[in-house]
Amino acid sequence: MPKKGENIYKRKDGRWEGRYKCGFDKNGRTKYKSVYSQSYKDCKEKLNYAKNTQDKYKADIKVSLTVNELFDDWLKNIVVKVKQSTANTYKLIIDNHLVPVIGCMPVYEVTASFLNQLISDKLNSGRIDGKGPLSAKTVQNIIGVLKSVFKYAEKIYGIKNPTSFITIPKVEHKEIEVLTEQEIKSIAKYCKNNPDYFSVAYDLCLSTGIRIGELCALQCEDIDFENGILIIRKTIQRIKNDNLSESGKTKVIIDSPKTKNSTRKIPLPDELLTKLKGSIGAKKGSDFIFSYNNKKPLDVRTMQKKFTSVLKKCGIRKVKFHILRHTFATKWANSNFDIKGLSEILGHSNVNVTLSLYVHSSFEMKRKHINELYAA
Repeated sequence: MPKKGENIYKRKDGRWEGRYKCGFDKNGRTKYKSVYSQSYKDCKEKLNYAKNTQDKYKADIKVSLTVNELFDDWLKNIVVKVKQSTANTYKLIIDNHLVPVIGCMPVYEVTASFLNQLISDKLNSGRIDGKGPLSAKTVQNIIGVLKSVFKYAEKIYGIKNPTSFITIPKVEHKEIEVLTEQEIKSIAKYCKNNPDYFSVAYDLCLSTGIRIGELCALQCEDIDFENGILIIRKTIQRIKNDNLSESGKTKVIIDSPKTKNSTRKIPLPDELLTKLKGSIGAKKGSDFIFSYNNKKPLDVRTMQKKFTSVLKKCGIRKVKFHILRHTFATKWANSNFDIKGLSEILGHSNVNVTLSLYVHSSFEMKRKHINELYAA
């Protein structure tokens, strides 16, 4: 039986084993190393020497490790746990907003007050083009990376975490924009007179609320025509290209959807299925529905540019393609349909996300209810 706190045991083979913590693996689990000896006393001496050597190594690291080196170490660790697009987002945040400010600093010099000043500066004039402040949401993302990086440093190197007392800015949620009924009619009229790939894409997104990346990633095998089901299992994203052997600053990747819940099945109306059949034509299997040559998917930027062009021709304000998703969801919510069903169709992580985004009465609906109550 070991003495309390020693972690020294006598093995079945007669030897003594002393175990000590030596860090964490890629999944965050504690790693251990062992020393062995024929006697308890010798084993204890070996264990103390191993611990002291490790503590000295950690102390040296605390003095010499720069924030830049810590970022590199953390990214190597995190890249095996997250999607490629997520790791790319983290790296962009680090390269654009953190390395220029704190990259060369020794890690031990980074304090909570210093980070709070950094955050304040980002909120006041943090854009990388020097033309004003960053949004509170972007600053929140920066803080999220800092917290994860220094939590890692605390676990691996025993460095005191300075992010515990960071002040997180409050994000003011903007009211969701949707297309008006007149705008929907104008676009529908344009699509009727110009029946190209966009008319099907527009109808599909307005009828299902799928994201633009999910739309461009659709292949023929993702539509079950027999049962009238659309299957969402992948998305297209454009990320920064760090491969020097490839041309272009960015590249397109096909990845799994945004979250686990984003992999989903959506029922399709019969009329829309007919339109999709006509659009697909001779394509089959792994051919992309919206593509340059069936095997190469249409870029999300191309789809957005087409949408912008249609808006201009229809005399409609310039908005992002994502407004189709908001419009679908808002119409569903205002029709008093099943909110859980809407949440599943949109691929939200839970119903509360859907409720917070889309379930709210319009001013006219409030006026109607007040008049009804007054008259009762």
